[in-house]
Amino acid sequence: MQPDSEIMDFVLAEEVPDSHGAVRLVIDTNRRTDPRVQRWVMDRVKAYPLATKEFVSLSELKARRDRQANSGASARSTGPQMQDLSATQQQALTYMAAAGQLLSSDIHLTLSKNENITVIEMRIHGELEIINELTYDEGLSLVSTIYRSMCDLLSTDFLEQIAQKGRVASEYARRAGVFGARYQHMPTPDGLYVVLRIIPDDSDKVPTLEQLGFLPEQQALIEKILRIPEGMVTLTGPTGSGKSTTLRTFSRLWLDRTGGKKRLLTIEYPVEGRIAGAIQTSVTPQSSAREHVVEAWEDSNAAALRSDPDGIVIGEMQERNSVMAAIHAVESGHVVFDTLHAPSAAGAIARIGSMGVNIQLIADPQIMVGLLSQRLVQTLCPHCRVPWSEKAPTLAGHIRERLEKYCNEADVCSPEQLWFRHPDGCGHCQKKVELTGRIVSRGVTGRTVLAEVIRPDARFMSLLLSHGTSVARQYWLQHLGGISRRIHLLRRLAEGLVDPLDGDLVCPLDEDELLACEVPHV
Repeated sequence: MQPDSEIMDFVLAEEVPDSHGAVRLVIDTNRRTDPRVQRWVMDRVKAYPLATKEFVSLSELKARRDRQANSGASARSTGPQMQDLSATQQQALTYMAAAGQLLSSDIHLTLSKNENITVIEMRIHGELEIINELTYDEGLSLVSTIYRSMCDLLSTDFLEQIAQKGRVASEYARRAGVFGARYQHMPTPDGLYVVLRIIPDDSDKVPTLEQLGFLPEQQALIEKILRIPEGMVTLTGPTGSGKSTTLRTFSRLWLDRTGGKKRLLTIEYPVEGRIAGAIQTSVTPQSSAREHVVEAWEDSNAAALRSDPDGIVIGEMQERNSVMAAIHAVESGHVVFDTLHAPSAAGAIARIGSMGVNIQLIADPQIMVGLLSQRLVQTLCPHCRVPWSEKAPTLAGHIRERLEKYCNEADVCSPEQLWFRHPDGCGHCQKKVELTGRIVSRGVTGRTVLAEVIRPDARFMSLLLSHGTSVARQYWLQHLGGISRRIHLLRRLAEGLVDPLDGDLVCPLDEDELLACEVPHV
């Protein structure tokens, strides 16, 4: 084989405009079968797994090279900036790229020394799918390489016997076509458990409230809440419930409404994904020690308030200091968007109280202007879903009775409207993992939100303080036109969008019955 230098007139690697690092390989169409060109393409794809190819005329290729040279853009060129990657680094990037293509939120690696196996799984549409299997040593080499050579770390010592975390450096994440990835490993009696949380690079494709799955009534209420000039909007839900994505949508709506004349500043630990138009800052503690994390949050919150923002996004309220910072920001005339791990929208106040904050400070409809809770449930493939008439005879008696009882709501849903997931899927919903040829994602096409959206009033807060979360929630349902998660689910069931068996696992079909209580009269 002759050296690459002899084919440089016929190939070009260029960064795609406005793609945040995506690479396009431009090739003279007359030389697409040249072995030297094919080798060049293979080498670049190893370094940039999501690179695309484009064949053009030689004159067009020359014009593009001239434009690149004139603009000074050497981005990801074939010259010295192309760093040679080890085979293991290339393997890691390939898995990350596959996760991005499959819309996977996480990559899980379970290393078992006794079994001499590493099982690699990806969470796709909320479910773990086995992608590949390696030996224990291969898996250990892979994860240690990611940690030691691909993460931004103060120390690169890889210690299997203790929990360690890091963040994949942006130069590697961008090569895989994602915004970033968070690394976490924990020791097990049999080996090591590793999770890579994938942060997609989709800031230019922020979903609308409708695309997220909010009902029209909820969309109208959210837009009303986002027009309030100051106050706290708290979004609750467990890990993996889509809070960060919804928060980005809220930020986009707020920025669009203000016409770019207001400043939105984020405080995140770490930055979860780009929000176009916002100033994003990262909390950077000296170490993972709790006192250093708390100190970093305090410094970041104080710096934010001194930076003349109009709105503040707090990626996650993790402890008392971040909550107090949000309260102080609201009291000084700012709007604050934040997320919180809490079981329900109404339960957010009690959750904040458990952090050591006096809930009298927060249980004020002028402070807490919006309380939201969400979960994600899988959406059915419309091409292979199974109707009630076909599925019902195969259901166990107690399951059928439960569906007939709780999926029977006047003017909302009836059992005859139910559809179910096809266990094998079809050509429309199945996805093939190019890396291994495995088939994943059977019978579902994505996920949609199940939510509760509350605009509290004084009576709601008064009941919450005097009688607790359940009574306040019941008042919201009866007197403020609240739509519970169960009703949200039933409406999606009636549309044939969700499998009731899957939905019942995300939002119990008897939830409203279990939480029902009397609302005292004034």
